[in-house]
Amino acid sequence: MTPSTLIAGALSGLLLGGLYAVTALGLSMVFGVMRLVNVVHGELLLVAAYLNFSISSAFGIDPLLVALLLIPVMFLLAYPLQQWVFNPLMSRGDEPPLLAAFGLSIILQNVLLLIWKADTRTLTARYSEQGLQIFGVRISLLYLLAFVLAIVLTLCVQLFISRSYVGKAIRAAAQDASTAQVMGINPKTIYALTYAIGAATAALGGTLIGMTFSFVPTSGLTWLLKGFVVVVLGGMGSISGMLAGGIVLGVAEGIGGAIAGTGYRDMIGFLIFILVLVLRPRGLFGRGRV
Repeated sequence: MTPSTLIAGALSGLLLGGLYAVTALGLSMVFGVMRLVNVVHGELLLVAAYLNFSISSAFGIDPLLVALLLIPVMFLLAYPLQQWVFNPLMSRGDEPPLLAAFGLSIILQNVLLLIWKADTRTLTARYSEQGLQIFGVRISLLYLLAFVLAIVLTLCVQLFISRSYVGKAIRAAAQDASTAQVMGINPKTIYALTYAIGAATAALGGTLIGMTFSFVPTSGLTWLLKGFVVVVLGGMGSISGMLAGGIVLGVAEGIGGAIAGTGYRDMIGFLIFILVLVLRPRGLFGRGRV
């Protein structure tokens, strides 16, 4: 192992952390507002990836352009899901919505298998194999693109939450739903909007997953677990901490993979996850609501 190998691992891990952050953004939003562990999130990422695959393959459109089209599609698919499935269950405690989410996860997996079969898929673009030289190390252009998009998306969500009327209503419902209702805010509508916005971010996350890695209908669990690690590292419900958590996970996997071998990358990431849970349960960057 040489210093250049470590640098390459750290740089690729840093940029890969951006991808992790994008995929975990919706998960973090839903938990931050509703305290709902959305185990369907991995399947939502895959729904976006498969829809993108079908559209980009059929019409020859760049997957990132297709992702822009999928943002409203994912929003419209997820809004009634929260409104009609999860909202009626949330008043019954934590377990019913969690069990419903598990059930929906299995249903979506089987729907994906039924429509697209179990074949491995990828999303390709003209620049998929291109790279840049940074400090003498070749870095994937897709990793760099994912990192930039993660920063832009995080800033946009933060500005939306802090500046817009809907964003302020989301914060009010997250802090105290009862008081927000007295002030004329309908928490159930806000929950549905939050869930739909989280699913809309999955349009971009699923696209980046498909462009960077191969995927099958059962890949959702892998990305759900990655998302949990990122959310816990960054602080449960913290949007800005989520980006930092993604970077920490990516760098740890990159350096760990360079030292121990790429086959141990996932193990190293989950070891760090366990250590943080034991030593700092609130996450590396604190815990809070959106």
